[in-house]
Amino acid sequence: MVEKSKYWIDILAKLLPGIGAIIAGILIPLVIHINGEKNRSNELYAEIVSNRERADSELRAQTFKNLIECFFGNSTQQKTSKERLTFLRLLALNFHESFDLKPLFEELESALEGEEKQKAREIAREVVGKQEAMLSHIEEGMVFERTLYEGEENGIMLPPDEQKAYNGHRLGVHATEIGENEDYVRLHVFDIPEGIIDRGNEAEISFRLSYYDMPFVDNTKLFNGTRFAITLKEVVTKTSDKSGRKAATIKVIFFPESYMSSRDRPYLDEMLGQLRRTKKGG
Repeated sequence: MVEKSKYWIDILAKLLPGIGAIIAGILIPLVIHINGEKNRSNELYAEIVSNRERADSELRAQTFKNLIECFFGNSTQQKTSKERLTFLRLLALNFHESFDLKPLFEELESALEGEEKQKAREIAREVVGKQEAMLSHIEEGMVFERTLYEGEENGIMLPPDEQKAYNGHRLGVHATEIGENEDYVRLHVFDIPEGIIDRGNEAEISFRLSYYDMPFVDNTKLFNGTRFAITLKEVVTKTSDKSGRKAATIKVIFFPESYMSSRDRPYLDEMLGQLRRTKKGG
């Protein structure tokens, strides 16, 4: 009985390497083939998304080129102010997320008067309003709207002391000058990181704020991955305190440096979703 058992064990010992080799010869190529198909599928998807984004970029580039040419016109056919306003609105609505439109607005406004000048500002307010709305809905963002009086002594602090600092930052904002024509405010802004002791470490900037400053492109980077933008809502011509002080209503927006515009976000979301599904499937 013992000898018979040894006999079968010897047979199995001889057969197993061969059987194992056969199984390995079948399974290993099969696993390689499955993984290869997954990789090819991911490469194809990435190529499709890349081609779609490239086609979209090329279309936008051509559209932008055509609108710019129409806006400036040529030596033989100058555009009317009304036509230039229309082309500027098309530019603003389609390219405001990545293109600084302020120089175009200011160049056109210098040649406008009365209702046409107000129309240019209405276009700017429309675009600025869209950007403010998008930034206001960011979970990590913070927005303040305040009336600011002219003079260093009338500065404000945002966030105020009773609120938590935004990512370790508070801003001091002063209106050093408000334009006579009610079209700009010159601001002095300084950043005081939370817990600062040496006031010499404050970061300070001064700039001219107009209705054409748009938060997506006209913003300032701070440390800790933070940005802030300031927009001009209106210049207040009549104040309730009867002092005759000039005042302006501004909006201060804090948002993360990593914020991505809604036009670019779908491509990233699709890629991340595909990677998650691939991991789960693997």
